[in-house]
Amino acid sequence: MKKGLLTLGLLIGCLTSLQAQKIISGKIVDENNKPLSNVMVQDSQTKKWTQTNNDGSYSIEISGENSLIIVSQLGRETQEINIDPNDTTLSITLYKHSLRLDEVIVTSKKKKDFSEITLGKEAIENVQAFSLNEVLQQLPGQFTQSFNNNEFKNIVFRTANNNTAVAKLTNANGDRKDYFANRAFGTSIVLNDIPLSNNENMQSFSPNTSDPFNSSSAGNTFGDAGSTFSNANYGFDLRGVSTNDIDEIKVIQGIAPAKYGDMVSGLILVTSKVGETPLRAYVSMQDATTEYNISKGFKVGKQNFINSSINFLQSNADPRNSLTGYNRINGNLAWKTNNLASTLTNTLTLNVSQTLDKVKENPDDFSEAKVKNENTAFRLSNNLKWNLNKSWIDNLNVDANFNYTKSNSYKEEWRNLGIAAVTDATESGIHQAIIIPAQYFYNMNVEGIPISTYLNIEGVKSFKTKNDWMHTLSAGISARTSSNIGRGRYSSDNSVPNYYALSGASGKLGYRDYDFRNSKTVFQGSIYAEDQITKYFKNEAVYKLDLGLRYDNQLGYSTFQPRINTSYAFDRFLRVRGGFGVTSKAPSLNQLYTGNRYYDYMLGDGIYSVPGTGFIGWIESFKLAADNPDLKPIKTYQSEIGFDLNFKFGTFNLTGFYNTMKDGITTVEDPFTKQASLIQLNSTTTPASYDVIGKRDIYFFSNNLINALKSEDIGAEMFFTFNRIKALNLDIQLNGSFTKTTNTPNKIQYSASTILTAPERYAVYNGLVTKSEQLNLGSNFNYHLKKVGLILSLRTEHILMMNHNRNQNRYPIGYLDDRMVYHAIPVADQTNTDKYGHLIQKPVKGDESLQRALHNFHLRISKDFLNGFKVSVYTTNVLGLKPTYIDSVKVRNLYPIAEFSLGAKLEYTF
Repeated sequence: MKKGLLTLGLLIGCLTSLQAQKIISGKIVDENNKPLSNVMVQDSQTKKWTQTNNDGSYSIEISGENSLIIVSQLGRETQEINIDPNDTTLSITLYKHSLRLDEVIVTSKKKKDFSEITLGKEAIENVQAFSLNEVLQQLPGQFTQSFNNNEFKNIVFRTANNNTAVAKLTNANGDRKDYFANRAFGTSIVLNDIPLSNNENMQSFSPNTSDPFNSSSAGNTFGDAGSTFSNANYGFDLRGVSTNDIDEIKVIQGIAPAKYGDMVSGLILVTSKVGETPLRAYVSMQDATTEYNISKGFKVGKQNFINSSINFLQSNADPRNSLTGYNRINGNLAWKTNNLASTLTNTLTLNVSQTLDKVKENPDDFSEAKVKNENTAFRLSNNLKWNLNKSWIDNLNVDANFNYTKSNSYKEEWRNLGIAAVTDATESGIHQAIIIPAQYFYNMNVEGIPISTYLNIEGVKSFKTKNDWMHTLSAGISARTSSNIGRGRYSSDNSVPNYYALSGASGKLGYRDYDFRNSKTVFQGSIYAEDQITKYFKNEAVYKLDLGLRYDNQLGYSTFQPRINTSYAFDRFLRVRGGFGVTSKAPSLNQLYTGNRYYDYMLGDGIYSVPGTGFIGWIESFKLAADNPDLKPIKTYQSEIGFDLNFKFGTFNLTGFYNTMKDGITTVEDPFTKQASLIQLNSTTTPASYDVIGKRDIYFFSNNLINALKSEDIGAEMFFTFNRIKALNLDIQLNGSFTKTTNTPNKIQYSASTILTAPERYAVYNGLVTKSEQLNLGSNFNYHLKKVGLILSLRTEHILMMNHNRNQNRYPIGYLDDRMVYHAIPVADQTNTDKYGHLIQKPVKGDESLQRALHNFHLRISKDFLNGFKVSVYTTNVLGLKPTYIDSVKVRNLYPIAEFSLGAKLEYTF
């Protein structure tokens, strides 16, 4: 092993000696010609970097005559500068973020080489963003929804399995829910190269009796507003990511670099910076939502910088009352230190946040539910960048994170069920029932304490061969852990312990308390390597190849994940590109550790009324193992191809993609047969007792989680960005997205026979295959007057197609007999109505589509004043459009496009 590393080091050293080194030096100043320290200067190809000294000077080794350097500092406009082959010195002026710059980019921007999309500071400001959610609605394939902070927010990319708002648009039946949720769960958000994890979230009341992605299951949906607070298994809640400290967002919907893992849908890279900045405060208001923010960056000594910010948001679902609300407070403290030689920089960040979802009690309705969902999070992260400049390594990057959260979910409601029985037994057998009153207050609680850690160590080395092939090699190793040490699911000590009530001779899956400390710590380990290759040819032709391989061990499952991105620019006019990659996402703790399942069966004649004793009954419980240790990671195979055309009047980008998700997680029903006791009341004893007089077979289904979903997405995305029309001070961009999705479940479904006495008790069918199509177009018109610091932006959205097809015949492939034993039906007999007519169901019909194209228009007006004030006014659905559709029962309804809303943001820089 040592000999191999020595040989590799000598080889790289030899190759490095062949590289024609070039040093660029200079000075970086502000708009007043004052030197700027702490400015990052980086070669985009080799990843070599340096920072300016206190006098603004810098010196950096670049890759060669085609080098592009990126110059950036907090609060100032980032510059990308092509280095002239004859230059050895370069002085640069960095301007403050302002609407008085020569060019202000307020839209998403496709990068040159591959299909990633970037949103800079002003693009983030182009919408009234209270969180990351509103910013991402600008991307192709997304659309602006009615503003509502009282439900968790997530996102998926490149699929027609869009979120619940889209399901409403098509009157769909929820058959795309699991497919959407698997992708939302697999969308990775990375803040400063550290992933934000939701794998540890177990805030769910009933994972054993509902689907893994059933956000509306008992205890997760609260209040008349239908707000959903618990996002266990649904990915990171975008509401928790405030935009106040974000400098840039990069979205990779295609093939991500090998460095990033534990994802299947897309990658969102969020970047923030630390440096000296003036005191900045703003207040933002829309409907019944108000956000306050204050931030300041300090320079301490010559080499240290401290940034602090605090953000508070208060939001109500309905402006007319404050019964349903969402509060968020976020405090951020970052310390950055550089060594004297500007070869090492370390940033330590502490983030403390608290969010509170709540539904207050209506004083006029004592029976209305009282609900809250509170999260307090502590996040400590560290980013180390070390410019070693050795013969065998250029840069060393170390990223580490520790996250601790305490989550409490609570619900209390009035129940009026009539007298019923429950049990909290945790072992199989017959137990005396707990008789619950006809009317009572019932509450449910979940306490979770999710803890996660992350560590990534990466080395980077660049070199150029004799034939001028530029290589930037990177390799790293990472590890992450997930655990939850909370009390778990429980009822208050003085309340009824079970909310699944039994009465009469019936049975059902019952609820039990579950201690999250019974779950285990989950470990993920990864190693990766990548080579970014660039070759410049004559006539401005350029070839680029990013070749990577990642190995993940997730819960003992190993996956090798090749990642390839490549492009070839024939000249300045035409570039073609393509890519292929494999990604995987580990199951969450909430999916792996659900606790044991219990089937509770009421014995005898149900609840007995015994003189002198009162009500009494007995329940027999059957304990079934329910943890899901065999769940595998979800996998996605991604491929894309595209081209870019650079006309004299603008740039056209088109990307086609084909993605396949496999091993998606879903619920399957498991048939069970048990023998329940037959009892006879013995009322002569005191207290009353029973005698077992026999046994009888009972049959039931129990839920289990398996990897059984497959989904295919094929489609295309388009950008057309026109050069600025200088005479009109106008920028125009068009974008569009088309996606066709096919969902195929690899699981079976059951339905009771229409003839109760038939030997075929339950019919067995293949899962429901569905197909969806979606076509969205959008545009941005941005009018910018530099001299007066004014920008006017009009953003349009057009949903032209949204089809959902679930039409198919429902012929049985088999049946369960009276002992729940499966029997396959020959293909030739599956359509035989004489033999199996009682099992054949009516064809499923669900050919749904938009009844009309939907359009929406959003307006922003922003003005920078010379005294430090900046005022922005935002309007969604500025035309007040209210398109309608006729539903299946001939009732006219409003399509849920974003409603008219007026907001404003007032900002002052001291």
